[in-house]
Amino acid sequence: MTMANTETRGFQDEATGQQDGGSAREQIREVKNQVVDQAKHTIQQAKERAGSSLGESKGQFAAQIGAVAQALRRTTQHLRSEDQPRVAGLTESLARQLDQVSNYLRNKDAAAMRNDLENLARRQPAIAIGGAVVLGLIGARFLRSSERRRQRQGGGYAGA
Repeated sequence: MTMANTETRGFQDEATGQQDGGSAREQIREVKNQVVDQAKHTIQQAKERAGSSLGESKGQFAAQIGAVAQALRRTTQHLRSEDQPRVAGLTESLARQLDQVSNYLRNKDAAAMRNDLENLARRQPAIAIGGAVVLGLIGARFLRSSERRRQRQGGGYAGA
């Protein structure tokens, strides 16, 4: 081999190496894009499932509140028949308010409810703080009762 042939061959090897490197980069880029697309698709599916589950739970909760309102209406009728108009008026008022809550839950989506809650918290911070305290107390009571139930069933930690 002559010197010219050796130089030409070395140049060709470098060009081929760069093409192979470029090809590897393209493959890596394609794989990365596929992974990103799959991740986006999975996240979108999770959001849809969560939204669907939230909608079902919200509907069930609205139905339960509506059932309580109906029970209060029956109580109102009974109180009126028992000549208790003052208490009957209170239960009727409570039933109307529960109906409003039930209709609100049925007709609003989660984003609109969140916006309404944020607006309420800005306008009436004391109500928001009070509501947070009440929810915290309810949550603590629920956790305590579930812990007691678990201990009664023998699932509690005996300790050392």
